[in-house]
Amino acid sequence: MRILRWRTVGFYGLVLLVSQVSLVSGQGISAIVVEESSAASYKDPILEPFSPPIDGPEVGSAIETQYQVQLLEREIMMLRGLLEEITFKVDRMRSTQDDRYLELDARFQNLDADIKTLRTTRDLSSNTSEENPVTADDFVGVQDEQTLYDIAHDLIRNKQYDLAISQLRAVINRFPEGNYAPNVYYWLGQVYAAKSEPDLENATEALERVIQFYPEHRKVPDAAFKLGQVYNLLGDCERARDLLEQVVRVHQGKTVATLAEAYLRDKLSCAG
Repeated sequence: MRILRWRTVGFYGLVLLVSQVSLVSGQGISAIVVEESSAASYKDPILEPFSPPIDGPEVGSAIETQYQVQLLEREIMMLRGLLEEITFKVDRMRSTQDDRYLELDARFQNLDADIKTLRTTRDLSSNTSEENPVTADDFVGVQDEQTLYDIAHDLIRNKQYDLAISQLRAVINRFPEGNYAPNVYYWLGQVYAAKSEPDLENATEALERVIQFYPEHRKVPDAAFKLGQVYNLLGDCERARDLLEQVVRVHQGKTVATLAEAYLRDKLSCAG
Protein backbone atom coordinates (compact mmCIF):
# COMPACT_ATOMS: atom_id res chain seq x y z
CA MET A 1 0.00 0.00 0.00
CA ARG A 2 1.35 3.41 -1.05
CA ILE A 3 0.55 6.34 1.13
CA LEU A 4 1.08 9.87 -0.13
CA ARG A 5 0.58 12.84 2.06
CA TRP A 6 -0.15 16.16 0.28
CA ARG A 7 -0.49 19.70 1.46
CA THR A 8 -2.34 22.39 -0.47
CA VAL A 9 -0.34 25.57 -0.68
CA GLY A 10 -1.36 28.71 -2.51
CA PHE A 11 -4.35 29.39 -4.68
CA TYR A 12 -3.47 27.91 -8.03
CA GLY A 13 -2.54 24.30 -7.37
CA LEU A 14 -1.10 21.61 -5.13
CA VAL A 15 2.45 21.95 -3.97
CA LEU A 16 4.11 18.85 -2.67
CA LEU A 17 6.46 19.71 0.13
CA VAL A 18 8.83 16.90 0.58
CA SER A 19 11.46 16.85 3.26
CA GLN A 20 12.06 13.16 3.65
CA VAL A 21 11.18 9.97 1.86
CA SER A 22 11.73 6.66 3.65
CA LEU A 23 11.00 3.19 2.60
CA VAL A 24 9.18 1.13 5.23
CA SER A 25 9.27 -2.65 4.85
CA GLY A 26 7.14 -5.13 6.66
CA GLN A 27 4.80 -7.94 6.03
CA GLY A 28 5.35 -7.73 2.33
CA ILE A 29 3.84 -4.29 2.19
CA SER A 30 5.97 -1.42 1.28
CA ALA A 31 4.97 2.23 1.50
CA ILE A 32 6.46 5.44 0.54
CA VAL A 33 6.05 7.80 3.40
CA VAL A 34 6.26 11.39 2.50
CA GLU A 35 6.83 13.54 5.49
CA GLU A 36 5.58 17.10 5.43
CA SER A 37 7.89 19.87 6.16
CA SER A 38 6.52 22.78 8.02
CA ALA A 39 4.90 25.27 5.65
CA ALA A 40 4.57 27.89 8.27
CA SER A 41 7.59 29.71 6.92
CA TYR A 42 6.46 29.47 3.25
CA LYS A 43 4.98 32.63 1.74
CA ASP A 44 3.13 32.47 -1.53
CA PRO A 45 3.77 35.73 -3.41
CA ILE A 46 0.39 35.40 -5.08
CA LEU A 47 -1.38 35.37 -1.75
CA GLU A 48 0.65 38.17 -0.23
CA PRO A 49 -1.57 41.22 0.37
CA PHE A 50 -1.09 44.25 -1.95
CA SER A 51 0.65 47.15 -0.33
CA PRO A 52 -0.62 50.54 -1.67
CA PRO A 53 1.85 53.32 -2.53
CA ILE A 54 2.99 55.27 0.43
CA ASP A 55 1.76 58.45 -1.25
CA GLY A 56 -1.87 57.67 -0.56
CA PRO A 57 -5.05 58.19 -2.62
CA GLU A 58 -5.09 61.97 -2.15
CA VAL A 59 -1.76 62.43 -3.94
CA GLY A 60 -2.82 60.13 -6.80
CA SER A 61 -6.03 62.09 -7.25
CA ALA A 62 -4.13 65.39 -7.38
CA ILE A 63 -1.77 64.05 -10.05
CA GLU A 64 -4.69 62.82 -12.14
CA THR A 65 -6.42 66.20 -11.84
CA GLN A 66 -3.27 68.04 -12.88
CA TYR A 67 -2.93 65.78 -15.91
CA GLN A 68 -6.53 66.46 -16.95
CA VAL A 69 -5.96 70.21 -16.59
CA GLN A 70 -2.90 70.00 -18.83
CA LEU A 71 -4.93 68.16 -21.47
CA LEU A 72 -7.66 70.79 -21.35
CA GLU A 73 -5.12 73.61 -21.63
CA ARG A 74 -3.60 71.94 -24.67
CA GLU A 75 -7.02 71.57 -26.32
CA ILE A 76 -7.86 75.21 -25.57
CA MET A 77 -4.61 76.36 -27.19
CA MET A 78 -5.36 74.28 -30.27
CA LEU A 79 -8.92 75.65 -30.51
CA ARG A 80 -7.66 79.21 -30.10
CA GLY A 81 -5.26 78.72 -32.98
CA LEU A 82 -8.04 77.31 -35.16
CA LEU A 83 -10.35 80.20 -34.23
CA GLU A 84 -7.69 82.77 -35.08
CA GLU A 85 -7.14 81.15 -38.48
CA ILE A 86 -10.88 81.13 -39.27
CA THR A 87 -11.28 84.72 -38.06
CA PHE A 88 -8.43 85.85 -40.30
CA LYS A 89 -9.96 84.18 -43.35
CA VAL A 90 -13.41 85.65 -42.65
CA ASP A 91 -11.97 89.14 -42.12
CA ARG A 92 -10.04 88.89 -45.37
CA MET A 93 -13.16 87.84 -47.29
CA ARG A 94 -15.20 90.63 -45.73
CA SER A 95 -12.51 93.17 -46.52
CA THR A 96 -12.43 92.11 -50.17
CA GLN A 97 -16.22 92.22 -50.44
CA ASP A 98 -16.41 95.58 -48.68
CA ASP A 99 -13.86 97.05 -51.07
CA ARG A 100 -15.91 95.95 -54.07
CA TYR A 101 -19.16 97.34 -52.73
CA LEU A 102 -17.60 100.59 -51.60
CA GLU A 103 -15.91 101.05 -54.96
CA LEU A 104 -19.20 100.62 -56.79
CA ASP A 105 -21.15 102.77 -54.35
CA ALA A 106 -18.57 105.56 -54.43
CA ARG A 107 -18.93 105.74 -58.20
CA PHE A 108 -22.61 106.55 -57.92
CA GLN A 109 -22.33 108.71 -54.82
CA ASN A 110 -20.01 111.12 -56.63
CA LEU A 111 -22.18 111.80 -59.65
CA ASP A 112 -21.18 115.45 -59.86
CA ALA A 113 -17.50 114.61 -60.27
CA ASP A 114 -18.32 111.90 -62.80
CA ILE A 115 -20.52 114.26 -64.79
CA LYS A 116 -17.73 116.82 -65.07
CA THR A 117 -15.28 114.16 -66.16
CA LEU A 118 -17.70 112.76 -68.74
CA ARG A 119 -18.42 116.17 -70.18
CA THR A 120 -14.73 116.96 -70.50
CA THR A 121 -14.01 113.59 -72.10
CA ARG A 122 -16.95 113.97 -74.45
CA ASP A 123 -15.76 117.37 -75.62
CA LEU A 124 -12.21 116.16 -76.18
CA SER A 125 -13.24 113.06 -78.10
CA SER A 126 -16.16 114.49 -80.07
CA ASN A 127 -14.16 114.81 -83.30
CA THR A 128 -12.89 111.24 -83.16
CA SER A 129 -16.33 109.93 -82.32
CA GLU A 130 -17.86 111.70 -85.30
CA GLU A 131 -15.32 110.14 -87.64
CA ASN A 132 -15.62 106.59 -86.23
CA PRO A 133 -18.82 106.33 -84.21
CA VAL A 134 -19.40 103.17 -82.22
CA THR A 135 -23.00 101.96 -82.15
CA ALA A 136 -24.89 98.91 -80.98
CA ASP A 137 -25.19 97.89 -84.63
CA ASP A 138 -21.52 96.92 -84.52
CA PHE A 139 -22.50 93.96 -82.32
CA VAL A 140 -25.54 92.75 -84.26
CA GLY A 141 -23.68 89.73 -85.62
CA VAL A 142 -22.86 88.44 -82.17
CA GLN A 143 -25.22 85.63 -81.13
CA ASP A 144 -23.86 84.43 -77.79
CA GLU A 145 -25.63 85.87 -74.71
CA GLN A 146 -22.53 85.97 -72.53
CA THR A 147 -20.52 87.73 -75.23
CA LEU A 148 -23.21 90.38 -75.64
CA TYR A 149 -23.40 90.84 -71.88
CA ASP A 150 -19.61 91.13 -71.59
CA ILE A 151 -19.60 93.82 -74.28
CA ALA A 152 -22.20 95.79 -72.33
CA HIS A 153 -20.20 95.37 -69.15
CA ASP A 154 -17.08 96.72 -70.84
CA LEU A 155 -19.03 99.76 -72.02
CA ILE A 156 -20.20 100.38 -68.46
CA ARG A 157 -16.66 100.07 -67.18
CA ASN A 158 -15.56 102.66 -69.76
CA LYS A 159 -18.48 104.89 -68.68
CA GLN A 160 -20.01 104.83 -72.15
CA TYR A 161 -23.43 104.74 -70.58
CA ASP A 162 -25.63 105.44 -73.62
CA LEU A 163 -23.95 102.68 -75.61
CA ALA A 164 -24.13 100.40 -72.59
CA ILE A 165 -27.90 100.95 -72.33
CA SER A 166 -28.35 100.12 -76.02
CA GLN A 167 -26.26 96.99 -75.63
CA LEU A 168 -28.08 95.85 -72.49
CA ARG A 169 -31.41 96.36 -74.25
CA ALA A 170 -30.11 94.28 -77.15
CA VAL A 171 -29.27 91.44 -74.76
CA ILE A 172 -32.78 91.51 -73.26
CA ASN A 173 -34.47 91.69 -76.66
CA ARG A 174 -32.53 88.70 -77.93
CA PHE A 175 -32.54 86.67 -74.71
CA PRO A 176 -35.59 87.79 -72.66
CA GLU A 177 -35.44 84.67 -70.49
CA GLY A 178 -31.67 84.28 -70.58
CA ASN A 179 -29.39 83.48 -67.67
CA TYR A 180 -28.11 87.06 -67.60
CA ALA A 181 -31.55 88.73 -67.57
CA PRO A 182 -31.47 89.65 -63.82
CA ASN A 183 -27.96 91.08 -64.19
CA VAL A 184 -28.98 93.03 -67.29
CA TYR A 185 -31.92 94.70 -65.53
CA TYR A 186 -29.77 95.42 -62.49
CA TRP A 187 -27.13 97.17 -64.58
CA LEU A 188 -29.76 99.02 -66.57
CA GLY A 189 -30.98 100.49 -63.29
CA GLN A 190 -27.47 101.43 -62.25
CA VAL A 191 -26.56 103.00 -65.60
CA TYR A 192 -29.79 104.97 -65.94
CA ALA A 193 -29.10 106.49 -62.52
CA ALA A 194 -25.45 107.19 -63.33
CA LYS A 195 -25.99 109.10 -66.56
CA SER A 196 -24.99 112.75 -66.72
CA GLU A 197 -28.72 113.43 -66.80
CA PRO A 198 -30.07 110.59 -64.67
CA ASP A 199 -33.14 108.79 -65.99
CA LEU A 200 -34.62 107.87 -62.62
CA GLU A 201 -37.93 106.59 -63.99
CA ASN A 202 -36.27 103.98 -66.18
CA ALA A 203 -33.84 103.19 -63.37
CA THR A 204 -36.79 102.53 -61.05
CA GLU A 205 -38.50 100.27 -63.58
CA ALA A 206 -35.37 98.17 -64.18
CA LEU A 207 -34.52 97.74 -60.48
CA GLU A 208 -38.11 96.91 -59.52
CA ARG A 209 -38.12 94.21 -62.20
CA VAL A 210 -35.10 92.54 -60.59
CA ILE A 211 -36.83 92.44 -57.20
CA GLN A 212 -40.25 91.35 -58.47
CA PHE A 213 -39.35 88.80 -61.12
CA TYR A 214 -36.12 87.35 -59.71
CA PRO A 215 -36.64 87.39 -55.90
CA GLU A 216 -34.09 84.61 -55.26
CA HIS A 217 -31.31 86.11 -57.37
CA ARG A 218 -28.13 87.28 -55.68
CA LYS A 219 -28.53 90.77 -57.18
CA VAL A 220 -31.77 91.44 -55.28
CA PRO A 221 -30.15 92.96 -52.13
CA ASP A 222 -28.03 95.34 -54.25
CA ALA A 223 -31.01 96.21 -56.45
CA ALA A 224 -33.12 96.99 -53.38
CA PHE A 225 -30.40 99.22 -51.93
CA LYS A 226 -30.02 101.13 -55.20
CA LEU A 227 -33.79 101.40 -55.61
CA GLY A 228 -34.02 102.96 -52.16
CA GLN A 229 -31.51 105.59 -53.26
CA VAL A 230 -33.47 106.26 -56.45
CA TYR A 231 -36.73 106.65 -54.49
CA ASN A 232 -35.00 109.21 -52.31
CA LEU A 233 -33.76 111.14 -55.37
CA LEU A 234 -37.32 111.11 -56.71
CA GLY A 235 -38.51 112.66 -53.44
CA ASP A 236 -40.38 109.57 -52.26
CA CYS A 237 -38.68 109.57 -48.89
CA GLU A 238 -41.09 107.28 -47.04
CA ARG A 239 -40.81 104.59 -49.68
CA ALA A 240 -37.04 104.98 -49.70
CA ARG A 241 -36.86 104.61 -45.93
CA ASP A 242 -39.10 101.53 -45.89
CA LEU A 243 -37.05 99.77 -48.55
CA LEU A 244 -33.67 100.63 -47.01
CA GLU A 245 -34.82 99.55 -43.55
CA GLN A 246 -35.96 96.27 -45.09
CA VAL A 247 -32.49 95.79 -46.60
CA VAL A 248 -30.91 96.38 -43.18
CA ARG A 249 -33.33 93.99 -41.48
CA VAL A 250 -33.33 91.14 -44.01
CA HIS A 251 -29.64 91.21 -44.88
CA GLN A 252 -28.22 91.96 -41.44
CA GLY A 253 -24.49 91.32 -41.24
CA LYS A 254 -23.89 91.75 -44.98
CA THR A 255 -22.07 94.67 -46.52
CA VAL A 256 -25.16 95.86 -48.38
CA ALA A 257 -26.97 96.18 -45.04
CA THR A 258 -24.11 98.28 -43.66
CA LEU A 259 -24.27 100.56 -46.71
CA ALA A 260 -28.04 100.90 -46.43
CA GLU A 261 -27.76 101.72 -42.74
CA ALA A 262 -25.16 104.42 -43.47
CA TYR A 263 -27.36 105.89 -46.22
CA LEU A 264 -30.35 106.01 -43.86
CA ARG A 265 -28.24 107.82 -41.31
CA ASP A 266 -26.31 110.23 -43.53
CA LYS A 267 -28.05 110.65 -46.89
CA LEU A 268 -31.81 110.31 -46.48
CA SER A 269 -33.22 113.72 -47.27
CA CYS A 270 -36.58 113.50 -45.51
CA ALA A 271 -37.15 114.53 -41.90
CA GLY A 272 -38.05 112.25 -39.04
